[in-house]
Amino acid sequence: MEDITFSQWHSKNELGEQTRFRKSIPAQRADPHGGTIINIVTAVIFLGLLGFGIWWVIKSLGQAGQQYTETMIETKYTAITVKCQTNLRAIGQNIQMYAISNDIFPPSLKALVEWSGSTQLFRCPAPDGERYVYIPGQNGGMSPANVLLYEPKAVHDGRCSVLRLGGQIELLTPEEVQQAVARTLASLR
Repeated sequence: MEDITFSQWHSKNELGEQTRFRKSIPAQRADPHGGTIINIVTAVIFLGLLGFGIWWVIKSLGQAGQQYTETMIETKYTAITVKCQTNLRAIGQNIQMYAISNDIFPPSLKALVEWSGSTQLFRCPAPDGERYVYIPGQNGGMSPANVLLYEPKAVHDGRCSVLRLGGQIELLTPEEVQQAVARTLASLR
């Protein structure tokens, strides 16, 4: 055997321990770039799913916004129609009060407007609404189906508001309004 000093023996044993320790640790992969492809594929899948989720949320918000807008437009048109019919009801009440005070219906729209004191009441609130048309010469003894006041322009989804002599308020197509006005004018002759 060979003569070894303690320091040599200690160095040799220390190297042997280190070698045994290294053998128990798994060796690094032979291809250091092999994990890179897996990482790239994982990142692409993750980013794809994230992008799809964002697209889905934006699409849902867009549809909800469109439904909200359509509902608001419908509500606005409904509110304008209700306001128009409220105007007609108030005008009908004014005509009745005029008739009670003067024993006849107003001779013209101008006389009714002066007696009422409000010019806004006699115009449809729709943006393209016009002034209502009054058919004078009627009295309480005539047919309640006669048209007393109507809109000349169809601004409520293709319909016109009409106030009948009996106090009924309707939405009619322009053709129906023309027929009803013609019957009313024929009953005045």
